[in-house]
Amino acid sequence: MVRLSEMTPDKRVNEHALRVAPPAVRLRQSPPQTEASEAVLRAAGVTISYGDFAAVRNVTLDIPDRRVTAIIGPSGCGKSTLLRAMNRMNDFIPSMSIRGTLSYRGEDIHGARCDAVDLRRRIGMVFQKPNPFPKTIFKNVAWGAQINGYRGDIHDLVESALRQAALWDEVKDKLHKSAYALSGGQQQRLCIARAIALQPDVLLMDEPCSALDPIATARIEELIDQLRSQFTVILVTHNMQQAARVSDLTAFMYMGELVEFDDTDTIFTNPNEQRTQDYITGRFG
Repeated sequence: MVRLSEMTPDKRVNEHALRVAPPAVRLRQSPPQTEASEAVLRAAGVTISYGDFAAVRNVTLDIPDRRVTAIIGPSGCGKSTLLRAMNRMNDFIPSMSIRGTLSYRGEDIHGARCDAVDLRRRIGMVFQKPNPFPKTIFKNVAWGAQINGYRGDIHDLVESALRQAALWDEVKDKLHKSAYALSGGQQQRLCIARAIALQPDVLLMDEPCSALDPIATARIEELIDQLRSQFTVILVTHNMQQAARVSDLTAFMYMGELVEFDDTDTIFTNPNEQRTQDYITGRFG
């Protein structure tokens, strides 16, 4: 029997990758082919600072349409900062400044012509912990659409969003009960339905399963796999197995820098960078 410590570096990576993401358990199907020119979000030399501290440094990457992109890396590496910049959630931090260009379908997100409110409707966000409103299940889903002037049948919209979030069958008989009566996993799917109801183009997910048990996590992962045909999904996660299971592409960040960005299979089986190899084999992080 060959010990892991006796393997060559390439063999160690491949052995770990098989344990992390065996092909038989991968959730996703083969994604549709997308040309690089069809990038939905594009970062070019992006540096994001809080005061004098640069949390993200000189990041350049293209996020393709209708794919699931995972961003992995140790705590404090800039994953969430980069994610939140994509719909200008960092604007609420007074000390934040940004250099470089971050664009959504060709428009500079931080340019003078960009309406931040409209941007956040097009690029929805699901946070680390479920954060339902202190309202009924129905009003949680309907509220955002109503205040944005939705003119269609609001009941149909709510049902459609809950179905897309794989929650309708569980809540259809208690739509007018408090959202707080739902379990943690159900609350997180409700928050996803609330984001979907705004009919966004992109869904940002900041560690959406970190506060959930394994069963609820599996439901969210299945949901992500279903949503990828309708939305561009960008997922920040500490869980490498989760990234391997649900994403098409993976970006590895370390100390504010984008170390490597490639197909998920390549990142987990044959990375180009030594730091990526060290991270996925558990040498740090």
